This record gives sequence, structure tokens and C-alpha cells, in this order.
Amino acid sequence: MIPTEKFLLLISSTLFLCYVSGLIYTKTKIPDILWLLGFGTILGPILGVFEKEGFVSISPLMGVIAICIITFDSGIGLDFRILQKTFLKSIALTLATFFSIVIVVGVAISFLAPGSFSLIEGMLLGTMVAGISTVAVTSLMDGLRRLFPNMESTRALLMLESTLCDPIRVVAAITLIRMIMLPGVSIRDSARDIVFTFVMGSIVGLLISMLWAEVLDRLRGQPFNYMMTLAALFPTYLLAENLAGDGAGTMAAFVFGLVLANYRRVARGLSIDRSLRTDKRRLIDFNEEIIFLLKSYYFVYIGLIVTLSQEYILMGLGIVILLIAVRYGVASAVGQVMGFTLEEKVISRVVYTLGTSTLVMSQLPLIFDPEMTFITNPGLYSDLCFPIVLGTVIFAAIASPIIAKRQLKGEGPSPYN
Repeated sequence: MIPTEKFLLLISSTLFLCYVSGLIYTKTKIPDILWLLGFGTILGPILGVFEKEGFVSISPLMGVIAICIITFDSGIGLDFRILQKTFLKSIALTLATFFSIVIVVGVAISFLAPGSFSLIEGMLLGTMVAGISTVAVTSLMDGLRRLFPNMESTRALLMLESTLCDPIRVVAAITLIRMIMLPGVSIRDSARDIVFTFVMGSIVGLLISMLWAEVLDRLRGQPFNYMMTLAALFPTYLLAENLAGDGAGTMAAFVFGLVLANYRRVARGLSIDRSLRTDKRRLIDFNEEIIFLLKSYYFVYIGLIVTLSQEYILMGLGIVILLIAVRYGVASAVGQVMGFTLEEKVISRVVYTLGTSTLVMSQLPLIFDPEMTFITNPGLYSDLCFPIVLGTVIFAAIASPIIAKRQLKGEGPSPYN
């Protein structure tokens, strides 16, 4: 149990640090992510002011809240016209990245550590690290936008990718675990489950958002409309998860926000003759305050619960290098085939950062096989995922802006000089 006084002081100091580090960024270009990660690491594993067990115990709750609100924010922040332009690009980038990383990581880790990972167990690790984090990408894109203006299409591309990849990763990971424990499970069943998850999650988000738009139209001008919208958002997430399985809630929350922000265009596309108004600007402004709180907590939280081990850090570093190389190659190839703009191609290949979903998924082997009957070492997944998440976040925070800026200058005419 975390002492109340310590926890309140942690929240207060985290918010101050996040605000001040944002101001420091404009002067030094040192991202706020690094200050927050460092703060959590110092208070947690280095000084031992906080024990990680207390924070790990509340991580599922905080993870769901963060995923709901941040995915909803992705939806309300997207213009439907930009989404239409980037949808196929996002799908291609998501699928190509996912399959490439699962195969490459699976083969590499099973070859380098055969005593700890079989090929299928290595591919299971690959599913955990084969997708960008919505929370981390939101923070990084906010920082990059200060360097590169007019990033709406690139932001839409990456935010949609982060939304699409979560259901794919969860279903694929659970399928691989079942294949290890019950060899009769087929890949075709997994593909069918993924499609069902996407479709049902989208339908739930669409139906509830259409109904909620009617409610907001009647409540227009009343106070606390945003808080009432959150009251509708969480049941939407939970309903989709219960109807369609893990990952459907993420899709439902995204569609819920997207439809609310673009109701007229969506209604016109569905041949619905209704002229409703939702206060999109007010929803976005209020949501940004909540996102600030969640982002601040999220990165300090990672620092607090990280396990510092030289062996795991070195293994994690090797996997991070592999992930960055695979992503760079995949994004370059997909960008060429799908006709990415210069900005989309450059930023999508250098921004690859993991987050909460990877840490949560790393617990799945222990949940499914606590007695270690089928999986060689279930606890090793969480030990490895901590330094991998940290490594991708640090790379994206420090190196990605530098590489992107140089490539945007060097590959063609650019307004970023």
C-alpha cells in the first residue's frame, strides 16, 4: 500500500516537473519525457523512496483509464477527411511492422538465447513489442510539432496505427500462448478473431457515439458535458471488451471520439438526415488537461517500476536496436509503395516507441501459465520488456527529432530549415 502523503506529494511534484520540463524543452530541446523517466527511476529503483509493488498493483486500472481517454482523444482530434487519406497507409504500416517484428524478434531471440526461448516463445515476445504506444506517441508528436509545424496527416497516420495495433497484438499474443499450451489452435482462428474484434469494436463505438451525440445536442450549453461524456466513454470501452474480447475497447473508444467530432460527415455518409451540434472545441480543450495529467503520471510510473539489471539491460538494448532497424526498413518500403509524403515517411520510420500495453502484455505468460508448465520462463518477458520500453522511449525522445530534422532537410525542399 502506498502511503497517502507520499502519493499526493508524488502527484504534485510530477505535475510541476512536467510543466517546467515543457518550458525547459523550448530552451534546451531536452524532451520532458526524459525528465519524468529520470525522476521516477531516481525515486524508485535508485533511492527506494517508493516500492514498485504498490504501483504495479494499480497499473491495470490506470492502464485502462489512460487507454480509454487517450484513444478517445485521438478520435476527437482527427479530421475525418485526413483519416480517409491516411487509413490505408496506417493499415499497411501497422500490418507490415507487426509481422516483420514478430518474425525477426522470434528468430533472433530463439537463436541467441535458445535456453530461454523457443521460436514460438520468441515470437510471443515479438507480439509484445510489435506496436507503438498511443500515450508515448501522443507525447512525442506534441514535442515534434514544435519543431515541424503542419503535421496533421503524420499525426493521424501514427495515432491510427497505435489504435489499430493493440487489438492485433493482444489477440495474436493470446493465440500464441494457446498454441504453446494447446497445439491444436490454428492461425486461421486468430485472423478471424482479429477481424471480429475490429468490426465489433467499431460497431459498438459507432452506435453509442451516435446516441450520445443526440444527448449532447440536447445538453448543449449545460455545464459538465465533458465529464458526462467520460461517463459514457468508460462503459463503451467495457461493453466492447466484453462483447468482442481484448482489444475491442480500444477501437470502440477511438470510434466514439471520431464520430462525436465528425458527426455531420458521418451522418451524411450513413444517409442520416440529422443536424446536430457538439461542442468539439470544448471537448478537446478539457481533454487536453486530463491528457497532461495522464502523460505526467505515465512516464514517472515507468521509471518507478523499472527493474535495473545489467543482463536485462543489455538484452533489451539489443532488441531495441533490432526494432529500430526493422521499423526503419519497413516504414521506408511501405512509404514507397503507399505513396507517403516526405514528412510521413521520415517521421514514421524514426518514431517507434513502446508503452503501457507492452508492459501489460508482458504479464500474460505468467497469467496463463503461473506454474511454468508450458512456457520456459514466463517471468522473463516482463523483465525484458521494461528496458525495451525505456530504450524505445529514450531513442524516440532524443534521436528521433534529430534524425527527422536532418532527413527532412536533406531529402528535399522543406520548410524546417
